[in-house]
Amino acid sequence: MIRVLPVEIREFSSINELDEFLEKEIAWYQALLEEYGETLGSLLRGQGLSSEEVEKILKEKGFSRPVSRKGKKGRSASPSEGWFSYKGLLFSADKQGRIEMLFESIEKIENAINRIKEARTLIEELQKAGFGLGLSFSVYLVNGVPERIFVQKAKSAAQKYKLELFLSTSMTPTPKPSKIEEAENKSEESQEKSGKEEGAGK
Repeated sequence: MIRVLPVEIREFSSINELDEFLEKEIAWYQALLEEYGETLGSLLRGQGLSSEEVEKILKEKGFSRPVSRKGKKGRSASPSEGWFSYKGLLFSADKQGRIEMLFESIEKIENAINRIKEARTLIEELQKAGFGLGLSFSVYLVNGVPERIFVQKAKSAAQKYKLELFLSTSMTPTPKPSKIEEAENKSEESQEKSGKEEGAGK
């Protein structure tokens, strides 16, 4: 089982390994999404309310599920009246508060899944184009979503290159002698042979 961290730099030895990791991340997020969805459904059934009725109540309290409202400085919209702040930390004893948390969590999970899917689509396009052969990757992930990718030559590829270079230089075949060299060698051999025969005749 993979772990999705808030911030992480993860190493991948190939682009295929990166693609497989993103696939596992999507599956992990989808399992979490299903779990939160079931919890939300139980809360709705417990209150005897339909999804539309609950969303109507949340909107009346200032919470909007479909659209994530942002303040001027990029902060999330203020929570509903059922929340109380203690030095910036929010508390609620209202069941509606838990429903709000689930809705917001589901929205963020769906956003993460979509962004990872987009990144995976780009990775697959690069794979089809032949990119990634002999390369390794350092990926900067935020909540499991790839933000930046550092590319470098894979160690295995470098080792293979060194081996091929070694073989090409240390195992060079002996050059074949030329015809002139062959004739000279034969002449030397015949002279040695005739010298031995003369010595034997004496």
